[in-house]
Amino acid sequence: MSLVDTDLRSVQEARILLEHAEESREVLEGLPGTLVDGFLEALRKRLLPHAASYAQLAVDESDYGNAEDEQALIEWVLTELLDDVYAQMPTQELYSRSTTHSVEVGISKGTVVSLLPDWLCVPTMLSQLVCAVASKSPIIFSARQRTHATCKAVIEDVRHVAAECHYPLDALTYLELYAPEGEEWLAAQPAVRVLIDSRECEHIHVADTTGKDVYCASIGNNPVFVEQTADLALCAEEVVYGKSFCCGMLPGAEQSVVVEQAVDEAFKTELKRRGCYFLSDEECQRLYHVCFREDGRTYRELIGKSACDLARRANIAVPASTRVLVAEKPYVSERSFFSRTKYGPVLSYYVEENWRDACEKCIELILNSGLGNALSIFSRDGEVVRQFVLKKPVGRILVNVGTGMGATGCHSTLPKTLTVTGWESATTSNLGVTYRDFIRRRQVGCSLESSDLSLLEEAGLNRVPDRKIVAHMTEQQPATEVASQDNTWFASLLKNMTD
Repeated sequence: MSLVDTDLRSVQEARILLEHAEESREVLEGLPGTLVDGFLEALRKRLLPHAASYAQLAVDESDYGNAEDEQALIEWVLTELLDDVYAQMPTQELYSRSTTHSVEVGISKGTVVSLLPDWLCVPTMLSQLVCAVASKSPIIFSARQRTHATCKAVIEDVRHVAAECHYPLDALTYLELYAPEGEEWLAAQPAVRVLIDSRECEHIHVADTTGKDVYCASIGNNPVFVEQTADLALCAEEVVYGKSFCCGMLPGAEQSVVVEQAVDEAFKTELKRRGCYFLSDEECQRLYHVCFREDGRTYRELIGKSACDLARRANIAVPASTRVLVAEKPYVSERSFFSRTKYGPVLSYYVEENWRDACEKCIELILNSGLGNALSIFSRDGEVVRQFVLKKPVGRILVNVGTGMGATGCHSTLPKTLTVTGWESATTSNLGVTYRDFIRRRQVGCSLESSDLSLLEEAGLNRVPDRKIVAHMTEQQPATEVASQDNTWFASLLKNMTD
């Protein structure tokens, strides 16, 4: 029987992939924009029909989440997120900003390494892939054994499309011989300019991050404040949908609700109407002891399970329509699981006498784990909204939008992303990983002489950049009809949920 040093082979493969990625950078710089655009559109057309099979493959292999919801996210990435990225500044093209009369050019940061999560791996991979292609950045993916086969199957399909579109294959690679040592070696190399670690609370440790942009993604300990002037029905709809989507595993998913006492009972009624089950103290203890370790960590096999499944395992009788389990608590505790991030459809519920006390409670919750990615406030009082926006230690504040759908940009004006970073969990940014994190902006200046300004025109200055991809729409479609399709993905989901 021969012994195989998987760790050494993994390091060797990682070294080869990185060498090829670095060699592909010069090729990517010379690619015409039309080829990149064509490749992105080909990815949309070829991968969209396989969204359901990708999602089912991921759920079957990982045993996390919900295939229907993951399919919806894959479709969103290949439509709305791709459109959003495609409308951004392309690399190696000059832009004039009419408001400041300045000129900028976007330059790729360089080779990207992405460590994929064990849940929602396919939409996460595709969202980062789109950004890498649009920015002409080589990217190397790696996934652990729990989703390794799924991610490998997806990247193989992507590479087939790339070959047909004459896109360099060395710029889109995957660490097939997985071992922690291979990933650690890859992440530590100075040639890697961007490292995206989506492994939640098990982030890789990089001793030296000099010259490297590091992003550590997480769901986050995200609170929602419900003020007495809020639209309670809208708030309940947003919170329940965001927390139950993909069994509570959506980046930025709601973790706690802080309610002003004046609307406590009315809001509970709205939550119950939408499938929330409020646990008794004894049921909370039963859920804790069955599903979580003594130190508060979740058992890996109980991540991403439905509310009914968790209740059954804890011997709690709940209606079949239950979508979220709610634990009402009087205070925040560092030792309590319910005060931290919960990897499933479990929501903590706090009641405060007024909005000022609620403000302090939200800060407690955010700082309790150091992983506050987003906060949502439902209110019609401008002063209350102002105080929350100014004082909360998070990178994203959502107003009258839930953190689950809002933090990712699915149902808000925020940039679209499935890689959400926290206030204290990234060395580079707490605003998540979007297309802008794959490029550097270079400012270009010249004298005020008309001849020099004309020279920039000759250099390829684009006065009105507009690259929004609309190939999937008919050219005869009026502009008003195109605009009416904004947020179509989320609107259709809500309609299906309420039917």
